[in-house]
Formats: sequence, structure tokens, C-alpha cells
Amino acid sequence: MDTTGMHRVVAAEVTRMAEYETGFWAIVDGLGVDRGYAGRLLDAAVDRIGTGGGGTADPYALVLSWMPC
Repeated sequence: MDTTGMHRVVAAEVTRMAEYETGFWAIVDGLGVDRGYAGRLLDAAVDRIGTGGGGTADPYALVLSWMPC
């Protein structure tokens, strides 16, 4: 099995997710939300998704839906 193509796709996805996380924290900072609080919400979102709740597989999106506008 030639895994070269798979390695490229996975590497691109890892890069994209790192950029996505950076964007998440920029939004948190822009809203003036404490990073510790946002981190706890992120943990709660992961737990909620892990138990089948939340309606999404994206913990960052779920946390942002809980943030004040």
C-alpha cells in the first residue's frame, strides 16, 4: 500500500487544525473572554460531544456557540 498520498492529506489536516485552534483563541481574546474559562468550556464541549450531545463533532464551534456576542 502506497501511503504517500495519505501522509500528505493528514499533514495538511494537522496544519489546518492548528490554524483553526489559533483562530479560536483569537476570537476568545477578541471577545474578552478569560482563556481559563474558555478552556474549561472546551473541555466541557469535548465531554458533551463524547457522550453524543452537542449536535456537532467540532468542540471549537460548540464553545463559540456558548460565547457572548
